[in-house]
Amino acid sequence: MCVLYLVSEGTKLRKNGGRFLIENDGKRIQSVPINEVESVVVRRCAEISTPALYELFEKNAGVFYVDGRGRLMGQMEVPSGSLLRFEKQRENFFDDEKSVCMIRSTIGEKLSGQIELLRYYARQKKEVAIAQCVKEIRRIAEKLRIVRDKEELRGLEGLASRTYFAAFPYLLDTSVWVWNGRNRRPPQDPVNALLSYGYAFLEREVRMAVIGAGLDGRMGFFHSNNGRKDSLVFDLMEPFRQRITDRFVLKLLNRKQFKPEDFSYIQDGGCCLRDEARHRWIECYESYMIRPTNEYGGAAPRQWIRDWVNNFARGIFREQEEAV
Repeated sequence: MCVLYLVSEGTKLRKNGGRFLIENDGKRIQSVPINEVESVVVRRCAEISTPALYELFEKNAGVFYVDGRGRLMGQMEVPSGSLLRFEKQRENFFDDEKSVCMIRSTIGEKLSGQIELLRYYARQKKEVAIAQCVKEIRRIAEKLRIVRDKEELRGLEGLASRTYFAAFPYLLDTSVWVWNGRNRRPPQDPVNALLSYGYAFLEREVRMAVIGAGLDGRMGFFHSNNGRKDSLVFDLMEPFRQRITDRFVLKLLNRKQFKPEDFSYIQDGGCCLRDEARHRWIECYESYMIRPTNEYGGAAPRQWIRDWVNNFARGIFREQEEAV
């Protein structure tokens, strides 16, 4: 199964028999069997023919419309959840005791990912400052076990994240990359730009997993259910930020697969990848996401995310499924 990216000016996806053709200015760029496509990512500068869209809907493939920074502008997919599942999800998420347990578990998973990544670099670079950050995050993780107030739990998550990102100057080659802390909307420097771009890709991975698990992405338990964003998607991104995205971004930077000249600064003062570098990112990213590795228990990162979300959903719907 594969993801198709329509991100270049003038790119078009159309159906031809049992295959999807990607063309640019009338020239064939790629030909893929329809049954191998699980989702399509489309920028404003590209288009999908109506017959191709119908075929994607019939195959339950997601179509995601994004901007130049990779941020989701809209999506089209066939939901797999039922009303009974929606009610069960709501019952769990609006139960204070259950939601506190889910928040604590989710933050705990995120902090474990932070600790694992920092420990790896502490061993590689033999840097005391990284080890000190690990020690502080462990101390915060211990507090999670006794805190039962949602806002306090969110506060601990924020404290751990600040401690984690404080270690970043020691994870990067500072003769090449500048790090003055995490910033976004828009990111102000190449490292933050690549992190934000990676999180946009992670968001789509989690959206596909949420849809496949029959969950309703609009209703979460950690982030605010304010109707402005799909809260559950952002809730379930948390365990994967460090274990998937940050690990990947740091490898790219430390292996010099991207350089400062791969980024540009635009009118709003933000920083983003140049077009050529964006294509390189996609190639590296897709290779990374489909390659099985011991880091994810022998699974590929994309499959690991889906298995994790499916296990989460089974926990939510267990009583309902047992009744059936």
